Amino acid sequence: MWDGLQIIKTVIDAGASIKVLDRSYIDLTTPMGRGFMAMMSAMAEDERLRIIKRAHEGRQIARAKGVKMGRKPKLTPHQIKEARQRLAKGEPTRALAKSYGVSVRTISRLSV
Repeated sequence: MWDGLQIIKTVIDAGASIKVLDRSYIDLTTPMGRGFMAMMSAMAEDERLRIIKRAHEGRQIARAKGVKMGRKPKLTPHQIKEARQRLAKGEPTRALAKSYGVSVRTISRLSV
């Protein structure tokens, strides 16, 4: 809310005026228009917080049901074990990455 109001204040302080032509009640050159804009900003911020809360609750419910979040792993557990063994034997990281069809960074993280 404050960011939007600060932007509007900066524009007005610079000497410009803000009027929404198809919504005459949003005339930011008047105290009533600025008050309306502040009220709309507060309502938008409240709705955004509600969305964040609902999304968080949804993620918690999904986790409780055992849903895995995030990207799917590029390598299977078997491939990871195999790649680590090959790394231990001294096989180059680039060659491993090419053989599994993944990036060098994906393979380099396995050695940590």
